[in-house]
Amino acid sequence: MFKKWFYLTVAIMVIFVSGCGKQTTKGDQIKVGVSIALEANNTVKTWYEAIKARGESYGFDVIGIDAQGDPGKQVSDIDSLLAQGVDAVVVWPLDANALTSTIDRVRDQDIPVFGIDFNVELGGSDYGLTNQIILGRGDTAEKVAELFAENLPEGAEVAGIGYAVPVPGNTFIMKKLKSEIEKHSHLQWVGQQDNPTDNISGAEPLMSNILTKNPNLKALFTYNDESAIGAAQAVLNANKKLYSAENPEGIMIIGFNAEESGIEAIEQGKEYATFNLNPVKAGAASVDYIHQLLVEGVGLATIPAETVIPSPMVDKTTLSQFDSWEEELKLIIEGKSFDPFDESGTE
Repeated sequence: MFKKWFYLTVAIMVIFVSGCGKQTTKGDQIKVGVSIALEANNTVKTWYEAIKARGESYGFDVIGIDAQGDPGKQVSDIDSLLAQGVDAVVVWPLDANALTSTIDRVRDQDIPVFGIDFNVELGGSDYGLTNQIILGRGDTAEKVAELFAENLPEGAEVAGIGYAVPVPGNTFIMKKLKSEIEKHSHLQWVGQQDNPTDNISGAEPLMSNILTKNPNLKALFTYNDESAIGAAQAVLNANKKLYSAENPEGIMIIGFNAEESGIEAIEQGKEYATFNLNPVKAGAASVDYIHQLLVEGVGLATIPAETVIPSPMVDKTTLSQFDSWEEELKLIIEGKSFDPFDESGTE
C-alpha cells in the first residue's frame, strides 16, 4: 500500500513539474525587463524599440524602464524589474562597474541577463552576463584612420569631436582613433574637443574653435552624426569647403551612428561617410538569444558569451544598399524575415 501511494505521489509530482516547465516556455508567458540607459538618445531609443518589436513578434511581454542617464536610478530600475517577476533582463549600462552587485542579485534568482556595451571590445570582463553585444567601434576607428591616410596629403591635420559625458563606448572609439591616426606618419593628430549637449548646436562652436586653432585642418571624426552636421556647418560658415571627389582639398568629415540625419547629411555632402552602429540588429539579437534559451530550450553553453555586431561604413557609393533603422524596425513589426547577424539585416 505504501509503495502504491509512493508511486502515485511521484507520478503527480512529475506531472506537476512537467506542467510548470511548459508554462515557462510559452512565449506569451515570458516577461522581459529592459533597463534603458537614456531613452532621449535616439540610438538607445531605437535599440529599445527593436527589443519591443522583436519581443512582441515572439509573444513576449516587454517592460522597459528609462534610467534617464542616472546610474543610481538604473540600479533601482533593475531591482524594480525583478520585483515585477521578469524572466530575463536586458541592460544598456550607464556605468557597467556600478551594476556588478545588481547583476549578481538577478543571477541569484536564476534569471539570465543580456547586455550591450558593457565591454567595448572582445575579451573583457563577462560581468556575469549570459551574453553581451559588443558594437563594432574598434574596427570603425581603424577604418576611419585608413580612410584619412589614403585620401589626405603629407602633414594633414586631423581632429576629433567626442562626447563630454564619459560614456565608455564613445571614450573608447575616440581613444582608439587617436592611436590609429598616430600609426600613419604623414597624418598629424591635433586634438579633440567634447560636445557638451550631444547635438548639432553643441558641435558647431567646437568646430569653429578647432578651425581657429588649426586653420589647415584636413579631416574630422565625430562620435555621432549630429556632431558631424554641426561641424560641417562651422566649416561652411568659415567659408571653407567640405571634402568630396570634386573638392579633394576640402575638409573630410566622418560621423558615426548612421541615423536618419546622418544619411541625409551624406546625401547633401555635409558628411563624407558614417558608420552604422546597428541598434536594431543589436536589440533583435538579444531577444533572439532569450527566445533560444527560454523557448527553444537550448543550453546556456550554446549562447555565446560575446557577440560582435559590425558597424559597416555608409557613404554615397553604398547608400542604395543601406537599410535604415526605420526600415529594419518595419521588417520586424510586420513579421517579415530579419536576420540581425546578416550584413544587410535582411534575408
